[in-house]
Amino acid sequence: MIPCGDEHVRISVLGRFASGHDDGHPARRALEEAGFRWIDGAAGGIEVTGLCVYHFGGREPLDVDTLLFYWQD
Repeated sequence: MIPCGDEHVRISVLGRFASGHDDGHPARRALEEAGFRWIDGAAGGIEVTGLCVYHFGGREPLDVDTLLFYWQD
């Protein structure tokens, strides 16, 4: 994680992806210029079904944000 005030930007180990709670986060532009793809709130909220991913005791569908970043916290 890269701390930036009270906001954190999460970076995925699956590839060059980054996201934050605020799509206007000041680090967004710098990360995109460095080749990262920003996962905005709309894309991060897409629910992915059919993966059968075991996640903290369950196998419910997970959203994109969780799939890319949950182990980073």
